[in-house]
Amino acid sequence: MGKAERIRRMNAREKIIAQQAAARRAEARKKMITASSAVIGVLVIVIGLIVWKSATGGSASTGGLTPAESVTKQIQTVPVSTLNSVGAGSASKLIATTGQARLTSGGKPEIVYMGAEYCPYCAAERWAMVVALSRFGTFSNLQYIHSDAEDVYPNTPTLSFYKSTYTSKYVDFEPVEMEGLTEGSALQTPTSAQSALMSKFDAAPYVPKADAGSFPFLDIGNQYLVIGAQYIPSDLSKLTWAQVATDMRNPSSTVAKDIDGAANTITAGICKITPDAPAGICTSAGVKAGAGAL
Repeated sequence: MGKAERIRRMNAREKIIAQQAAARRAEARKKMITASSAVIGVLVIVIGLIVWKSATGGSASTGGLTPAESVTKQIQTVPVSTLNSVGAGSASKLIATTGQARLTSGGKPEIVYMGAEYCPYCAAERWAMVVALSRFGTFSNLQYIHSDAEDVYPNTPTLSFYKSTYTSKYVDFEPVEMEGLTEGSALQTPTSAQSALMSKFDAAPYVPKADAGSFPFLDIGNQYLVIGAQYIPSDLSKLTWAQVATDMRNPSSTVAKDIDGAANTITAGICKITPDAPAGICTSAGVKAGAGAL
């Protein structure tokens, strides 16, 4: 083989090697770009979830639910083990009426609530009411709001019953948000029968004369009353709705001892008018502990 042929073949081989190297470099760049794009995509998703979590104070995993739907689901599904662990918690007792005819509607025991969206005490109590009533039925269209920024315990995170619905085969729940987000702004008008209940029970001897007409007012079948919050609203200060919903599932948290404790006492009151139905709930350890606060 002549020198010229060797040179030609060597050049051809080097050209092939060079082409193969170039192809490998191109493939490596392609893989690097693909990997980088994937990393960037993951980072975008992670950052987005972190931003959402920071804004709502909740878990980044919502199971396809909106943040509000996720919070509602958490409130309505507080584990029985958590409720049993909390018992009566730090909640104050219900007020027992004496010798009153049972309040019913459509053949079911009736529960009447009257409050106001601006009210910080209503803000605190609604959480417990939703937890308790969710053990007997289902809420939909709950609205998430804050109490009045200019009132005591300003901007307490809460929810509103305005335009919500509640379905249950055990009880009838009639909520009335009488005023909106500012005191004096009329929202819903109670019926004459509802007004009569509040005039009768939200007064002496059930509450001190100075506190007559206070919000919130909760009548559990004319057998038990809640007038005012069962715990201090400041315990919810600076929390987001998602943080409240998460904390109430942790039995060692102050929020759980407040909300779940109040929910257990309300549940015990409802069990007295159902009566004792559903049995699985009314005989649970948490409700039995709550019954001690009746």
